[in-house]
Amino acid sequence: MRDEHKSIVRKPLQPIVCLLVAAKISPNLLTIVSLPASITACYFFAIGRFVLAGIFLLLIGFFDTVDGEIARKSNRINPKGAFLDSTTDRISEFLVFLGLFIFFRQSLAMSLLIFIAFFTSFLVSYIRARAQGIGNECNTGIFERPVRLLFLILGSFFLSHKLFPIVIWIILFGCIFTIFQRLHYVLRLK
Repeated sequence: MRDEHKSIVRKPLQPIVCLLVAAKISPNLLTIVSLPASITACYFFAIGRFVLAGIFLLLIGFFDTVDGEIARKSNRINPKGAFLDSTTDRISEFLVFLGLFIFFRQSLAMSLLIFIAFFTSFLVSYIRARAQGIGNECNTGIFERPVRLLFLILGSFFLSHKLFPIVIWIILFGCIFTIFQRLHYVLRLK
C-alpha cells in the first residue's frame, strides 16, 4: 500500500491519535489489545456471524493503524515495538483464517482454499521480513495486510456465506501476485 493511500486512512484518525498520545497510551498496549479482538473475530467467523466478525476486524484495523501512528507521533518507534507489532499481526491473521476454516470445515475444497490463502498471506509478510533481514526494505506489492483486511471486512459485511469464498479467492490471487512482485523486487537488487 503506498504512503499516499495510507495517509488517506491515517488523516481522519489524527484527533484520536493526538488524544491517545496526550494520555500517554503506549503503542505496545494497543498492539496487545488487538489480540482479544482477533480472538473474538475468530469466534464469530467460526459460528457464522460474519457481520459481527467484520465489526471486530474493523477494531483490529483501527488498533493496527493507531498503534503505529502513536509510535510515530510520540517518537517511540523502536525495533522491539516493531517486532511485537509484526508478531501480533501474524497471530491475528492466523486467528481470522482459523475462524473461517472452522466455519467452512465441512467442505474439503473450502478448507484447502482457506489453508492455501492463509499460507500465501503469511508468505507475503515473511518475504518482507526476510528482505529487511538482509538489509532491503520491501514495501512493494499490492496485497499487504491492510488490503487483505479490507477485503475480509467488506466480505463480512456485504456477502453471504455462500458468496464469501469470492473474498478468499481474491486474497489468494492477490497474495500470489504480491509474492511474485516482492520476489522480483528483492532478487533484482544488488
